[in-house]
Amino acid sequence: MADRPTSIAKSVDGLHHEESALDKAPALRDQFAHAQEQDNEKQKSREAEKPHGETEKSGSQMVKDDAPVLRPTPSGPLRAPDREAAFGKVAKERIDENRKIEAAKMAQEFKARQQKSHDHERDRER
Repeated sequence: MADRPTSIAKSVDGLHHEESALDKAPALRDQFAHAQEQDNEKQKSREAEKPHGETEKSGSQMVKDDAPVLRPTPSGPLRAPDREAAFGKVAKERIDENRKIEAAKMAQEFKARQQKSHDHERDRER
């Protein structure tokens, strides 16, 4: 009789219950609420320490100093060298674009000629 188990529950597999996400949810919710309350308290203490003169709209001093600044545009007419440079740049861009357009037109014409020649060869074969 000594080799007989004292409880049937000890020998049955699968009776132990593993915790699932649903079992852990209430504890995690309580932990989150507690952490959120602490965070709110810290934030209130920080706001109390800030001087009232500064607002968040003023931004960081480092960002203000390091921010790139656009050069002011002159209100009067362009100087002659600047005007020539601007016109030259625009003219070069137009020439480049016109070359691209001409190349595209030539490619389309070439494809059309190739198509016609293939059509003529097919007609000869028939």
